[in-house]
Amino acid sequence: MRMTMLALWRDDRGALIATEWVFIVTILVIGLVVGLKSVQQAVVNELEEVASAIGSLSQTYSFGGTSGCCSFTYGSKYTDGAANHYEVDSCTETTDTQTTSCAD
Repeated sequence: MRMTMLALWRDDRGALIATEWVFIVTILVIGLVVGLKSVQQAVVNELEEVASAIGSLSQTYSFGGTSGCCSFTYGSKYTDGAANHYEVDSCTETTDTQTTSCAD
């Protein structure tokens, strides 16, 4: 058994020499770089789509004023204009349409 193992150990038929290993590793590295670049570009595109979707959400809100017996509150409105442009507007057109007299 020992002689068979020594014969196999000394046999160099079918072995790859260093130059062949360099060619194989070079081809593998080039393929790996190209593949990773494709993955990187796909991830960047997906993150840009997510950022665009989040940026296009409407954040507009408003609430109306209230009025009651001798008192009222103004409403407020926020309009999300364009990207990085935020317009704040106070509605002051609310009036007390009821003509009621309050007890003192």
